[in-house]
Amino acid sequence: MVVALVWPLAGLPLFQRVGFEATAARVRAIDGMRGYLALAVALHHAVIYHEFLTTGAWKYPPSAFYGLLGQMGVSFFFVISAYLFWGKLLSAKGSVDFPTLLLKRAFRIGPLYILAVGVAMALEVVDGRIDYSTFATYERAFFNLLFGVFGYIPLSSARVCVLACVTWTLPYEWLFYFSLPIAAIFSRHAVTRMGLPAVLLAFSILMSMSGGSGAYSYLGLFAGGMLCATLEANALLVKVHRHVLSAIVLALLVYVFATYRVAYAPGPMLLCTGAFFLIVSGADFFGLLTANRSVRLGEISYGIFLLQGLAFVAIFSIAPVRTFALDNDTQYWLVIVMAMVLLLLMALVAHLVIEKPGVSLGNRLATVLHLSRQRETREAPVASEARSWRMPASLTRQSADRS
Repeated sequence: MVVALVWPLAGLPLFQRVGFEATAARVRAIDGMRGYLALAVALHHAVIYHEFLTTGAWKYPPSAFYGLLGQMGVSFFFVISAYLFWGKLLSAKGSVDFPTLLLKRAFRIGPLYILAVGVAMALEVVDGRIDYSTFATYERAFFNLLFGVFGYIPLSSARVCVLACVTWTLPYEWLFYFSLPIAAIFSRHAVTRMGLPAVLLAFSILMSMSGGSGAYSYLGLFAGGMLCATLEANALLVKVHRHVLSAIVLALLVYVFATYRVAYAPGPMLLCTGAFFLIVSGADFFGLLTANRSVRLGEISYGIFLLQGLAFVAIFSIAPVRTFALDNDTQYWLVIVMAMVLLLLMALVAHLVIEKPGVSLGNRLATVLHLSRQRETREAPVASEARSWRMPASLTRQSADRS
């Protein structure tokens, strides 16, 4: 129902203004995934929010389907990040300007993140339950504004879930970005560029099977994305018609939802990686992922992901709406549809007003930084050569005396 509503909305003229730049057909399918993944996470939290409104507890949904819906969405996001950035290293043979890359990521993630966190903290201030006498309050506020490197830490317990607890994923994304200079060493050789993701994937599976924390599963998802990029770089894709590949991907996803209750485990992790590899090979869900409307949703997916909690707060803060929603399940889902429409509009405005200008500014600063460093590199040998041929002052004075 939500997807059926989203499809015509994405066709509105205003949505034609979204997007950062043209992409290739392969990346286009991946862009088309992002919007649906973000909506999957939002629906996952919509079910959690019902329990939160009735009991005050924020916990895993009682429905295995909705539980997996959100976790699989996050899993694919991790795989996509690793695929794209490890792919950059493979294309450049490790010679990537990492300060520029991190600067661009900061301006891609940071502006909207700071806005969302700023609104969340402002709501806490309005609640009036913040203890301003402790240093920890100001320390949390400071760390909250560091572009998601530490995630969002509520200033009090009054609004713990105001952002739907989605920011926990960003520290793992940043850890991956910060690890890229080390990973670049392994991307330069044919053996290690295949070996590194394979070893990391095997390690994560072993640690997950031995009862390790969920972080090992996240490592495995990043490793899976890296492995997909390596296989693609070595032209080892599955050469089958895209409709056949789409049917296989659909079957894999159905199997995951029919078999597992949690996505952060070796089985779902491997199936998620396999499904994504088939998408890289050409699966597009029978044209759905490459459709213009899907790509437009993908372009605003970060806003959909990050602002969903604020959309829920805005809707359910209206007492009559909240009472109507909690009367029965049908009415609750009608209100959730309203929340999803609001979320899409919020994400669209945020994309046009904050994300696009932020990315543009980041690109300009990166260009200035790159040109400045190139100029310093060119000028350094010239200055060194000039110094090596300059006559010492003592010899200059002796020459003048002789004349």
